[in-house]
Amino acid sequence: MNKIVFISENNQALTNSLLVAEKFGKEPNDVVRAIDNLLQNADNECTAKVRNMFAEYTEDVPQPNGGVKSARRFVMNRDGFTLLAMGFTGKRALKFKLEYIAAFNEMEQIIGGGGYARLADLEQRISAIEERTGTRNAPAFPDTLRPMSQRDTIRMLVNECAGRMNVSQRDIWQKVYNQLYYRYHVSVRAYKRKKPGETVLEVAERHGQLPRIYAIVSNMVALLR
Repeated sequence: MNKIVFISENNQALTNSLLVAEKFGKEPNDVVRAIDNLLQNADNECTAKVRNMFAEYTEDVPQPNGGVKSARRFVMNRDGFTLLAMGFTGKRALKFKLEYIAAFNEMEQIIGGGGYARLADLEQRISAIEERTGTRNAPAFPDTLRPMSQRDTIRMLVNECAGRMNVSQRDIWQKVYNQLYYRYHVSVRAYKRKKPGETVLEVAERHGQLPRIYAIVSNMVALLR
């Protein structure tokens, strides 16, 4: 089964409207309209709850004539997907709903008992050492770190994949961009660079492709852990 649920930067199991559209055989804009209807039809008591289930973003979609068009998309958690999928009927829709439920369960088990839990435990140990040694507030180390960008997170995950598979990072990037093309028909290498030295990942970010790349890489890491 194609990966349809991915792990967010804050360790939450998510999917997005594009993956839902592809899996259920719907047009991406039809899924976006369905989510818009959910948000618009929620009464005052439910509006905040529904909005917390969805997060809107935009991406640049390459056009047949060579241009790009900005398209609205949504990321959603398990509750958001459940609410959205209630409107999908038929035997085929039921099959896909069950696949999504299984995917959410699998990803949440990975989050709850896998590498992320060990990382949290490591961070707690470091904090305890800093408290004992008095280095928590030392000038050389900031109390809080700047949140890691999605681009840097992707690079970190690619590095982890390369280490676990004992291959070069270049090989992993090749796999990532191949998946991006075969799953979404997006060739980031076809985009033009705006400045010398601009990396392929930076070009992809400029064209709104990071959420897709992050989903691909995080799923690769989840399968290796």
